Amino acid sequence: MKSFSAILPFPPSVNNLFRNIARGGRVKTAKYCAWEKQADAAMPSGIVKLQGEVIAVYVLGRPDRRRRDIANTEKAVGDTLVRWGVLEDDCQIVDIRLRWGRADEIKPGECRVELVEAA
Repeated sequence: MKSFSAILPFPPSVNNLFRNIARGGRVKTAKYCAWEKQADAAMPSGIVKLQGEVIAVYVLGRPDRRRRDIANTEKAVGDTLVRWGVLEDDCQIVDIRLRWGRADEIKPGECRVELVEAA
C-alpha cells in the first residue's frame, strides 16, 4: 500500500481561487497562482503516484485568529496533488479528514497532507 505526505503553505479559500471574466468563463486569481508557486517550491522530491481509491488527512495550522471554514481549504490542495501527478484525479479521494492541528504538531500557516491507498 503506497502513501504520500507533504507540508504545504496554508491554502487559499475556495472563494479566492477563481474569478469570472467578462467574456464568460473563469480564470485563476493572482492569489491562487502565487499560492501554487509556493506549493510547488515545497513539493517533495520523489513524487509517488497513488492508484485507485485514496484516504486523505489534511492537518492545518491556523495562520491567525480569524474564523475560517476548514472545508473551503481542500480544493486547492486536491488540485495541486493532481497537478503534481500524485493523483490522476481528485475523485480518487474516497475518504477525507480535514482538521485544525495543535501548535505542537503543525506550524501556523502550514498544511500537512497525508495520503494512503485504500485497502
